Amino acid sequence: MFQGVGKRKVMINPEAFAPLWQDYQMPWTIHKDHWTEDNPNAYFPRIYQYKGNDFNFKTADRWVQNGAYFRLKNLTLGYTVPVSKKYIDRLRVYVTGEDIWEHTNMLSVFDPEIDNDTKRSIYPFFRTWTVGLNVSF
Repeated sequence: MFQGVGKRKVMINPEAFAPLWQDYQMPWTIHKDHWTEDNPNAYFPRIYQYKGNDFNFKTADRWVQNGAYFRLKNLTLGYTVPVSKKYIDRLRVYVTGEDIWEHTNMLSVFDPEIDNDTKRSIYPFFRTWTVGLNVSF
């Protein structure tokens, strides 16, 4: 099944980007692309080491993300093996994928289905695969 949204703007609460405030925030993402003299066009502002200096992470249009996306939500492929044994009535092999593929322009640490102003408990897009074997006797 495919799923998507053609046009959507998502306001990410800037506290989600504030590095090192809480364990659930994204320090690795920020450290990979924060402002330095060598990286003046970085996505994130300069990192400060103390909590009281949060002025770079106030609400601003900088944190508005393009929430449009197109996603392959789930797919199952299976094959029923012809059996001629008298002890097996049916044998089926299958693989199922959830959240298999996605195209979006949002930062990869966000799922484009999140609510506006999201700042806590943010998980990225996860893929899951299930491989199975059904045997009927």
